[in-house]
Amino acid sequence: MTFAHRMAWLTSCSAAALLISQAALATDFNVPGGDLRAALESYKAQSGVSLFVLTDTVRGVHTAGVKGDLPADEALSRILKGTGFVTHRDPSGVIAVVREQSSQASGDGALEAMHLAQASPPQRAAVETVTVTSSKLGGADVQSIPIAITALSQEQLTATQTAGGPDLVKQVPNLTFTKTNFSGYSIQIRGIGTQAISVTTDPAVAVALNDIPFIRNHFFEQEFFDLSQAEVLRGPQGTLYGRNATAGVVNLTTARPTDQFEAMASGDIGNYKNRRFEGMINLPIVDDRLDLRVAGEWTKRDGYSTNDLTGNPIDGRDLWSSRVTLAWKPIENLQATLVWEHFSENDDRMRTSKQLCKTAPTPTEVGGVTLPTPGLVAYAAQVYLSQGCEPTSLYSADAFQVPNGLSLAYYEPIGVSGAPIMAKGILLDPYASTTQSTNLRVIESTIDPIYKAKNDTLELNADYNVTPALTVTSQTGYNNDFLWSTEDYNRFNTRPGVFLTDEGVILNDDTRVNLHAVSPFDPSKGICLGNGGPCVDKSLYDLCSPATADPRNNQVNSCIGYGSFCDPQLGCSDRLVAQDLNDERSWQFSQELRLASKFSGPFNFSIGGNYLHYETEENYYVFINSLTLATYTWNHTTTGNSGGPFPTQTLPWVPGVSDNSNCLVGGFTNPNPNKSNQLGLEGEAPCMYIDPNPITSLNNEGHNYFLSQNPYTLNSYAGFGEVYLDVTPDVKLTGGLRFTDDQKHFVDIPSELVIGGYGYPIAGVVNQDWQMVTGRFVANWTPKLSFTDQTLVYSSFSHGYKAGGANPPGATLLTYSGVNLSNPIHPLTFKPEFINAYELGTKNSLLNGALTLNGNVFFYDYKGYQISRIVDRTAINDNFDATVKGAEVEATYEPLPGLRFKFAGGYEHTRIDNGQSSIDLMDRADVANHPDWIVVKPFVTQASNCVLPVSVVATILTVNPPTGTSNGLNSVAGACANAYLNDLDPVTNRPYKADPVYPTDYQVGPSSHNPGNYPGFDPASAPNLGEGWAKDLGGNELPNAPPFTVSMSGDYTLPLNADWAGTFHIDYYWQDYSWARVFNDNPYDRLRGYTNVNLALILTSQNGWQLMGYVKNVFDVTDITGTFLNSDDSGLTTNVFLTDPRLFGVRVTKNW
Repeated sequence: MTFAHRMAWLTSCSAAALLISQAALATDFNVPGGDLRAALESYKAQSGVSLFVLTDTVRGVHTAGVKGDLPADEALSRILKGTGFVTHRDPSGVIAVVREQSSQASGDGALEAMHLAQASPPQRAAVETVTVTSSKLGGADVQSIPIAITALSQEQLTATQTAGGPDLVKQVPNLTFTKTNFSGYSIQIRGIGTQAISVTTDPAVAVALNDIPFIRNHFFEQEFFDLSQAEVLRGPQGTLYGRNATAGVVNLTTARPTDQFEAMASGDIGNYKNRRFEGMINLPIVDDRLDLRVAGEWTKRDGYSTNDLTGNPIDGRDLWSSRVTLAWKPIENLQATLVWEHFSENDDRMRTSKQLCKTAPTPTEVGGVTLPTPGLVAYAAQVYLSQGCEPTSLYSADAFQVPNGLSLAYYEPIGVSGAPIMAKGILLDPYASTTQSTNLRVIESTIDPIYKAKNDTLELNADYNVTPALTVTSQTGYNNDFLWSTEDYNRFNTRPGVFLTDEGVILNDDTRVNLHAVSPFDPSKGICLGNGGPCVDKSLYDLCSPATADPRNNQVNSCIGYGSFCDPQLGCSDRLVAQDLNDERSWQFSQELRLASKFSGPFNFSIGGNYLHYETEENYYVFINSLTLATYTWNHTTTGNSGGPFPTQTLPWVPGVSDNSNCLVGGFTNPNPNKSNQLGLEGEAPCMYIDPNPITSLNNEGHNYFLSQNPYTLNSYAGFGEVYLDVTPDVKLTGGLRFTDDQKHFVDIPSELVIGGYGYPIAGVVNQDWQMVTGRFVANWTPKLSFTDQTLVYSSFSHGYKAGGANPPGATLLTYSGVNLSNPIHPLTFKPEFINAYELGTKNSLLNGALTLNGNVFFYDYKGYQISRIVDRTAINDNFDATVKGAEVEATYEPLPGLRFKFAGGYEHTRIDNGQSSIDLMDRADVANHPDWIVVKPFVTQASNCVLPVSVVATILTVNPPTGTSNGLNSVAGACANAYLNDLDPVTNRPYKADPVYPTDYQVGPSSHNPGNYPGFDPASAPNLGEGWAKDLGGNELPNAPPFTVSMSGDYTLPLNADWAGTFHIDYYWQDYSWARVFNDNPYDRLRGYTNVNLALILTSQNGWQLMGYVKNVFDVTDITGTFLNSDDSGLTTNVFLTDPRLFGVRVTKNW
């Protein structure tokens, strides 16, 4: 042995002897009870003994403290009594405070033993025996609760970089997450989530804060901070958590104030210029009576995506949250907690990512009738006989094309008799020669997104011990929410010059058309609207002058010049501009009272009642400059059916000022609700009101934009109870029932796009009331087995319910009795969901606590699963019956001190029951099975496509033949309305008659032709009133339900010296393929499986410092998590939602 080695050995022995002698000496200790971390700091100061304590592991753990003249080791033993922590002495004499089971692990060093304190959450005595903090679950050990539950401490959330709700997929089996369109998201547990679109829809997974569920929350946007833990309960939880819990519950428990001073500060820097700060301070105000905890979080970073048109990064974050918690104990048997949480965001977050499309081709013939080109006829063929996009794999290069632009309803603004009014739009596709980037994170938009959100939540929770065995719990919750978000509707740009220019219109053959008011139609001199009708004067289109101000930025002389149009909401542009806006405001109040027993005998109970009130109004707008131009032009060129001209305002029209108010019948008089429609066909309100206000201060009366208004009120009442019976010490039974009365009130206000009139009259009020009884029964057994430390076996049956609701308002045409004339088969409401769930599971602790192994199998009989489809410019929510079965395994294993492995695997087999069907908007005609039918588009004033026999469309084209000088396809455009609204044969334009005789049985015009032997068409013979052919869905999988999910993680903690320990963390997540829609159309609907790998290196000191370096999504893979198919009048484009890119950074944290 060298001299240096001998000296090191002697030094260690001397240090050990000194520590042992200190421990043996008696000291007059006065360590107050309360927070264990603070008590240990006080002990170290009074005893002089050096302790190794990872402060994060003992945070929130309580001790009785110690007083008296005692040896140091005895005092420490008393402090740790009942906490689940013990001491472990290294041969060198260093003392580490570790969890009780950790001290039994192999290895001799205290620093080797203490590693488990960092890698595991607090309040447990063995691996993964987490105490669930939910008051509704009795604060029990997770291993003793007969429910499939995953509980994650704040330390675990931090180590795994679980920053918010979307990241929970890495921790919980059979849990998936995707953003959805508009302002929503969908958490799915065991294949079940929120697939319906309506403000009246209830979430299938309840999201609760401190056991209080909130309908409107920012679980997707807000980042986790200062939590005690996050709990995910899988399976129906309606008895305890009430409505909206048919799939499960995510409960976030915030950290409570303690009676000791605590503080924490943490700062992050990373790529995308990420900056994040989190802080907390805990202050005892009145000893053992009043404590205050204040916490906050701020995040700011650049966007993950790029807007190629503006050159700016987008989808960034600028958000902050704060929370103030006050714990009050006025008397010994009463304790209350008041929580106020605020969230605010103001940035360029994207509600939807890129929009994909494979260009749908233009037909050249229909049923043997050739469609000639070029000219107006070619345009009409694209508008009325083609889709904008057709299905393809979203992973193929074809998906990055653009729509067939001339087939879009909003590019078909109507003048007299349906003639288009845009110059190049008459003949040229606005998307012609344009392409999209194949990078999913690159869009082309005339604007950058704007996203603003605010939320305030207030909770008052109180527990009063009536007796030592009876506790009354009161939970009061209030939530106020605001969201305002706007972005480009398409996220790809059109070619410039789509409006008329001073030089005229350039035809496909380079013939220049000058704009002069001449008649009849002469393509060499001018353009006339309609068959022999008045021609267009160029002055009507020169709507932008140098003196015009852009209403969006108030800049004078911002006019682009001829070929541009200044929209009051969108400003001036020479391109087709489309922008949407989501504006939501809501508030919620809830009150729950519970009485629970803790008798020492075999019987206990919990009973209570709950009231919830929720109000919201969510408005969704789509602004398109071509529609404002169409509205303006209609008001100035159209003559009424009575033969007289509509009132005309004085030219020029001034964007942001003119509103056509002087053309309204009776001024601002709403249309007559007793008339059959709003189109002015009986002389009522023919003028279309244009809202002159900018997008930030709309009056919600304009008909130049699409507006869906959704005011909704909910009142819910419930009474519930559970009884708990210990049949034997090892066998327990639980039975529970809940009675719920859900009362929903929805005001139906139809949208009115390019429809004559002012404002939006109410079509009706939908009142719904459900009174349902749900419940559960659980039997659990804790056998004594020779090969396990602890085993729980349980079986359960649950009957759950989720209320139905009202579909969002349809488009005018609506009758005022509430039937949607544009598609009468669509109901105003959708039905409730019901679930019968069966589960068998086991939870085990083995190998002296080194291994926990939990597993379960489940079977769901699900009735009425609510799934939406976008049709008629609204969402129609259908109900489907389905069967779900599967299994889950969760395991944690610590084979060596400092080494921990976790595994979570899920399998789910989802199938739609036989006999279920629906119409695929991507394939209304079901061409594979019905090649003799074709999809036809109507005028822009009608919301939905229809299907007709190919022979009928061909006959229409024969009666009104398309030629270079006749736009015969206008008759095709009116075919949907004639057949399915007016119940007419669309060929004869008269009621159905077999084998009609020409011209006697026809409504003919001067250019009509004899179709020959035409058998007639009865609209009643069409499938689903012309909406399309329904496809059989029996045996299809549910959307966003991957058959397998797997997550694995590893942590290795190594002591570096007496002050520091290092932990290396790696986790891996894999999600199997899934389907975007119930149709399971391969390849369009098939979403690929994906993987995600994350790394972290954490250095922790016993004096409260922590340094972390992390990488999320190591391989920088961009994956599609979900899709949204837009309506057919938007071209059947597909919005996609993406995972985050690779993120890396450094975090520094200090705890006091």
